[in-house]
Amino acid sequence: MPGTRERVAVNIGWLIKLRWVAVGGQFVTIVGATLLLGIQLQIWPVSVVIGLTILSNALLIYWMGRDDGSDLDESGRFFENVLGWVMTMDMLSLATLLYVSGGPSNPFWLFFFVNLSLSAVVLGRTWAWTLNLVSILCFCGLLYSHIPIDELNMGLSLLPVAEKGNWSLIQQGLLIAFATCSSVIVYFMTRVTGALRQQELDLRSAQETRSRNEKLEALGTLAAGAAHELSTPLTTIALVAKDVEQALSQQGSTDEDMIEDVGLIRQQLDRCKSILDRMASHAGETVGEMMQRTTITNFFDDVCDGLTSNEDRITVDYIDDSRKLQIDVPVDALSQAIRALLQNALDASASDSVVEVRISRNDNRMIWAIEDHGTGMSSEVLRRVSEPFFTTKSPGKGMGLGVFLARNVIEELGGSVRFQSSDDPFLPTGTTVTVTLPCVCKSEPQNAGEDA
Repeated sequence: MPGTRERVAVNIGWLIKLRWVAVGGQFVTIVGATLLLGIQLQIWPVSVVIGLTILSNALLIYWMGRDDGSDLDESGRFFENVLGWVMTMDMLSLATLLYVSGGPSNPFWLFFFVNLSLSAVVLGRTWAWTLNLVSILCFCGLLYSHIPIDELNMGLSLLPVAEKGNWSLIQQGLLIAFATCSSVIVYFMTRVTGALRQQELDLRSAQETRSRNEKLEALGTLAAGAAHELSTPLTTIALVAKDVEQALSQQGSTDEDMIEDVGLIRQQLDRCKSILDRMASHAGETVGEMMQRTTITNFFDDVCDGLTSNEDRITVDYIDDSRKLQIDVPVDALSQAIRALLQNALDASASDSVVEVRISRNDNRMIWAIEDHGTGMSSEVLRRVSEPFFTTKSPGKGMGLGVFLARNVIEELGGSVRFQSSDDPFLPTGTTVTVTLPCVCKSEPQNAGEDA
């Protein structure tokens, strides 16, 4: 999930600052209680707890200061787990300090709610409710056993259960009230923060969509300009090729190879003009093209038509009954999109290796799996593979627009494109592109003989 790692990293930064404030507050409270109020506290347990907090905070700062980021994942789950364990440690540290300083008779037990509120804001729902359970167990343990402080004596009703042997009505009420209040705090705080996070994700998604549309608009303008500028020289070349072909025919030339070459030039020029016409009308969009019903096999033939590499290197496997399916799709736009993915797979593979295509159906979804046997992609390349003008090909071999435009077409149709790869030499090499499309799929009608 984009942005999650950065958000949790910021939360860890703030937590480090708050923990330093907590250490300072604990130190001032202990000094004030012992020197000003004359309360006798067990210094060693308190010192150990504060020392562990200082040490863990220093280690947390050191870990956050590393530059390699090898332990971090894009989703932020590792970040959040670290944050959860640190806050669990803080909860147990607070319970330990309260244990040696009067337990529930110490008014600082209210800081349980501070920790819970903070956890509900910076952590996910699972961690927040886990810490809520930890806090209830800690408070229950404090009611059962703690070291009383004479200056905080509140009578027999709050003596440890372990000493008097039964739970007083006040202790039962405190435990119920604590559990209720902590659960309400966690419930509403997680609801609010969840809504805010969803709003943040929606805003980020809208910004990405807007950015993508702006890039597509720029590409459309560029494509239209290129088509306009190239149409005139291509037309001139086509006329010259036609004149050459007519001159050879009139002269009765017997050089059939030359005549075929001239015809091939005209054929390729017509194709270039067709491509430029599509570029002028739309770049990576399906606007203006109607849905057409076609078979999977015919559609695959349309996809393979125009590949610049050898089509014999492509093997296709129709899983189950997918060969018999009819689909409703914008044929030109979608075939161009999948053709770009196939072309990349062919370019990434060695000239003597094949590209495997597996076509299957899952309910009303068509799934294409395109697998090459190249060197694979690094995590950095996988992260940027859909960016416009990003390419790993050598100069002159590609502009880095094929995947970007293909993803745009497929996502406009409600589908998705997923890349899986590994550059680890100990794992299988190559890249697998999975295209999932919510196309209307229907089985081909049976013939009359079969109906009979």
